[in-house]
Amino acid sequence: MEFGREVSRPAVIMMVEGRVPLGGQEALERFYAEVERYFHDLKSMVMRLQWDSDDPHRFRALFEYETERDFETDDIRSRVDPATMALRSRLESLLEGLPEVSIWRESSRQFSADLVRAYWGLVDAREWEALRAIIADDIVMEWPAFNERIIGADNVIAANAAAPEHWVAKVNWVVASGDHVASSVEVLLGTGMKYVLGTYWTVRHQRILRATEHWCPYGVSEAPAWRRKFAEPMDVSR
Repeated sequence: MEFGREVSRPAVIMMVEGRVPLGGQEALERFYAEVERYFHDLKSMVMRLQWDSDDPHRFRALFEYETERDFETDDIRSRVDPATMALRSRLESLLEGLPEVSIWRESSRQFSADLVRAYWGLVDAREWEALRAIIADDIVMEWPAFNERIIGADNVIAANAAAPEHWVAKVNWVVASGDHVASSVEVLLGTGMKYVLGTYWTVRHQRILRATEHWCPYGVSEAPAWRRKFAEPMDVSR
């Protein structure tokens, strides 16, 4: 499901994620179809509702705003007018638990960690045009485990888009200090293979400039015999 006006380059990206109970997909789709009227005054905003192929009860609503002003007009987290409060209450009544909201703002002074979280959210959602808006044209991405270096936004997006297997990314944590960011992400491939990724990011001029990702598969290398009495197997099913 998609509605809204064309957005050439988002200034704000908001992701609302959550899970509906059994049989709740249709009710949520009706909700977002009706909510379109709520946004009719915005000059430039597009919304997409997506369902997780691995968990059909989990959704992601992705909002892209071309200007900060459009987002400020719409920010339902802080508005207290009756219509907005009723809208929030109705959404929460359709979900299992509270929705998870993450926001990337181009002009934010505390943008580095949000930028990395937005990267994974957009790659997971296969939103390539929105991804292009947050990475530098001359981005460099390195994967030492595979002896690969990918240069340029076109190549980074194409490499992600060409992945032959469906995979799901789960962000464990993100820590930022100025222009430098570290993150831990778990990736589950369609084959069942699970990786943990430790990534070091560099951010410049509100774009991701560089990333060095260390891919480590769970359980591929056998632990040395001398260390086994000190350790136990990790639970990779969590």
